[in-house]
Amino acid sequence: MRSIRTFASVLVLVSALSFTASAQCKGIVKKNMDKLTPFTHNGQLNSVSLNEGGVADFKITCYTGLTYRLALAADPILGKVTFRVLDEDNNEVYNSKDNNATSWDFNVGSSQELTVEITVPLTDKNIRGCAALLVGFKEPKNTGGLRPM
Repeated sequence: MRSIRTFASVLVLVSALSFTASAQCKGIVKKNMDKLTPFTHNGQLNSVSLNEGGVADFKITCYTGLTYRLALAADPILGKVTFRVLDEDNNEVYNSKDNNATSWDFNVGSSQELTVEITVPLTDKNIRGCAALLVGFKEPKNTGGLRPM
């Protein structure tokens, strides 16, 4: 009976910590949503709780004809979090370390799945925090369109 109580207590504690981390990540996303302006958020929540030196991968599908913005949001405690983008053949097509950026706007020549890798720097501190990838898109301005006859 005692082991059941201990197990239940541990389960409640883990659930509470998981809920707190999830709420923390949602807060980071909401706080940084303006980084996507004037793009439209794709509606997906791409966030993760990472330790120092941690790496997380997100898969995103990009379609021909749209312009995309990837924006990185992270807890300040994590330090200088970076991201890089890999194409379907795992070739690096962008690395935020190259220009110290937290966002990147781009178009794709053909519809494809990209991998976005988020990396938290390694430090001598035992830290954990939330990092999120915000994905926005916009359609090109219609220069033609329908005209009255």
